[in-house]
Formats: sequence, structure tokens, C-alpha cells
Amino acid sequence: MSFEVPNLTLLKHFVTVAEDKGISKAAKRLRISQPALSKNVKRLEEMLGTRLFERHSSGADLTPTGQAFFNRAQIIGLEYEHAVQEIRNLLSEQDATIRVAAGPVWSSTILPPAASRFHRRFPRHRLSVQTGPVDQLIEDLRLGRVDIFAGAVIAKSRLPGFTSRRVAKAQIGIMCAEHHPLAKVEGPVDPMELVKYPFVSFNLNRDVLKMLSDWLKERGAPPARYLLETSSLFTCAELARSGDYLFFESTMVASSPIGHGLKVLKTDKEIFQYDLGFVFREGMDRLPAHSGLMKAMVEVFENKGLRTAQSAAE
Repeated sequence: MSFEVPNLTLLKHFVTVAEDKGISKAAKRLRISQPALSKNVKRLEEMLGTRLFERHSSGADLTPTGQAFFNRAQIIGLEYEHAVQEIRNLLSEQDATIRVAAGPVWSSTILPPAASRFHRRFPRHRLSVQTGPVDQLIEDLRLGRVDIFAGAVIAKSRLPGFTSRRVAKAQIGIMCAEHHPLAKVEGPVDPMELVKYPFVSFNLNRDVLKMLSDWLKERGAPPARYLLETSSLFTCAELARSGDYLFFESTMVASSPIGHGLKVLKTDKEIFQYDLGFVFREGMDRLPAHSGLMKAMVEVFENKGLRTAQSAAE
């Protein structure tokens, strides 16, 4: 069976409607009229010989064939964008922008010194950095809104067509101010003593909070008391540094300028250990600037004396 091959405009319009689950919202994002967008979607369906959407009063949902085509159409569009960007990078070293999605801890502790290293090697390249919940950052990577994800390399960050590269191990631990009563404890801290003090909650990371709850429960201790919740890593560190609050997060915080004056408390065993690294579209590491940025971040890990793992790709 042969049929006309859709052009990139039709693919883009289809992908946008699928992402926005309707013509109205997609038309606004594309800045075209709704009738024109509906006409292009219908034309694409006629070319493919199948319905791509189930229309209803509140929008449109993908049919099974529409979902299959959507998965491929995204890849086609992104490959085209990256091909154009790669050519531009090869033709000119100026005005190139690398878009990085980094977890809150990574963007606060690793990226700042890595950016200085990177710009010494690539002074005319710009960095665009965004942070937030890992789920959202990974979705942005999948949709081509960012080039590199830097952070926790866990199951949810593994995507088909993308490379995962582990570069270090990190631990989740409990931190407090150097003047805190628990900071004087030489050995592992008793969980029953921990729960006597209030915790500050970094509300962007619910998975991390559950780890502490499970760890305390296993040791017969009551749940932690979270008396203050904030989405700012800086605020969490300052609250722990200036009062009796405890802070449960990556111990990388304590070894960074943000965590100056914080101490990691000893526990009977590691509460949680996880891989840190990068996720990027296959072949992205062949671009000199992108590879150079990842190399700069790895060098920061090494200079900080953090335990590095043998670099591995999946």
C-alpha cells in the first residue's frame, strides 16, 4: 500500500492537537484558526486512511492508530529539529543554546561551578536551565523542550530512543545545623530522638519524604513532624541552619555552598542510595558543546570528592 507522505507542518499540527487534547487549545498555541487546523487534521487522516482522533464535546482523544502514529510523529519532528540544530552548530559556534533540565539539588550544587568551566571552553554558547519535579523534567525531555536531563537516573527517567549515563552515586540523609543537639552524637542517631525535632519539607520531592517515613516505620519510630513546607531548597537549608529543624534530602546539599553549616547525621545504615547522571537523545553526545557541558559537570563531581561511578550508558 502506498500513500502520500505527510509534510512536517501536518505532523506538527497533529502532535500539538494530541498534546493539547483538542483543536481549540492547539490552535491558540499554533496561532492559526480552528477551521484551518481541523482541515489539516482531516487531511492527514485522509492521507493515512484512518481516524486519528475520537472527537467529543470537551476535546479529542487519540484512537489506537492515532496513538501509534503520535509516538512516531514526535520522534520525526524532534529528529528534524535536532538535525537542523546540529548543522547550525557545525556551521557556526556562536548563538548556540543548550537547554538543560536539572533536579533542584543538581541545579543548585553542580550546575553553577560546571557552567563556569563550560564557558571557559565554549564562551559563545548559552545555557538555558530549568528545574522542577523529575516527572515534569523527563516529560519535557521526551517532548524535545530540553536537550539534557541531569539528575537522578531512576526507572522513570529511562526513555526509548534516549541514552542514560550514570556518573555518580548519591545518598539521601538527614541534616541539621552544626549547633543542633543531635550534631553532638558521635555514632548513629536513635530514630526515637530524631522524631523529637521538627522537619522542614521540600515539597517538590514527595518520593523522598516517603523514604524517610518508611525508614522510621521499620525502626518502630513514629512519623516525622513536618512543621514547614517550601518549594525552595535554599529556604530548607537556611531553616535547618538557623534553628532546630531537620532536613531530609540529598547529602550533596551539605557539601555545597548552600549547605554551609549543615551536618549529615549518622544512621544505622544508609537510608537510600541512588544513581546520578544524564539522560539525552541518542547521538546528542556527539555534539562537542553538549558533550563538553556533561564533561564539565562530571569534573565538578570529581573535584568535590563525591563518590563517582564508572560511567555507563544504557
